[in-house]
Order: sequence, then structure tokens, then C-alpha cells
Amino acid sequence: MVAVRWSSLAPALLALGAVACVNVDPQTGETIPRGNQKFEYSKVTENAKKLEQGMSKLSVLLLLGSAAEQSDSGDTWIYLPERPAVLVPASALKLEFGPNGLADWGYHPIILGVRM
Repeated sequence: MVAVRWSSLAPALLALGAVACVNVDPQTGETIPRGNQKFEYSKVTENAKKLEQGMSKLSVLLLLGSAAEQSDSGDTWIYLPERPAVLVPASALKLEFGPNGLADWGYHPIILGVRM
């Protein structure tokens, strides 16, 4: 039988538990979106089907709610799933705005917590 030193294993287990956690509202039990994101990611991805090139930022904001992250210029918006995608790969929705409104959008993989 191999002896396990809990003192050396505990930090790894705590770190793994911390990255796999999801914020939950203690009163309702609902998942809390990440960052500044208004809606759960499932609602964002469902409404993203209605995106159209040239939409204004206000129109996108009304459709998808606020993004989890924005660039300093405000021209790149990123919507994130509630889970940080460390153990299970996921995707993030990235929107790019230009001078004529919404220019490009698409899903980008998140693997081991890193956006590709």
C-alpha cells in the first residue's frame, strides 16, 4: 500500500475545486453569470442566433445583455459560460464592432481555462 501525504495533495485538490466552482445565488439557486454578463450563457447563445451584421451596440445590448468582458475601446465584447472550462472544454462568444456596427462574431474554444 502506498502512503499518501495529505499535506502535499491538499493544495492541488483545493485548487482543482476552486477552478471548477460556479457562482450560485444562495437564495434562488440560479447560476450567476461571470464578470459583467447580464444573462446566463445559454440565453446568450440562443439570442445570438438573431445577430445581424451592422447591428448597433445598443441593439446587441438589448438582445444579449451586457458582456462578461469588453475591450478598452468597447469594440470587442466577450460572453462567457458560467463554468471556467478548466475540466471540460467550452466556448466563448466574441463580437467585434466596427464603424458600421456589428462587424463579426463567432464562438472561440476555451480549453483548460484559456481562450484560443
